[in-house]
Amino acid sequence: MLPDEIISEILSPALQVSDELFSDASDVSPFADYTPTSTSAYLLVCRDWLRVATLLLYSVVVLRSKAQANALEAVLRDNAEFGRFIKKLRVEGGYGMAMYTILKSAPNITDIFLSLSILVVG
Repeated sequence: MLPDEIISEILSPALQVSDELFSDASDVSPFADYTPTSTSAYLLVCRDWLRVATLLLYSVVVLRSKAQANALEAVLRDNAEFGRFIKKLRVEGGYGMAMYTILKSAPNITDIFLSLSILVVG
């Protein structure tokens, strides 16, 4: 069994979001591209990876849809301790009351990126 620190070093490159990507203010979000590989697959390897990967996954949260905001709100309602893991929050849109719960549940946020650009397709 590996120590959590070693597992974190193994998983960090695959799960962390760089500062450049987090703060990218391009017209098209760097998170708009679909990737078939889900980072949540790392959670399924074993309990040790689940414990370590959960911390890494929640450290930087990117919300791009109302469904994502609602899902995060539900997780934080059921597992309040996850909110403490959130250090950076990127919000690409307006998501109503879900944001109240998310912000209230995440006291350790150090960076927030807000993008309220709305693409109107006519």
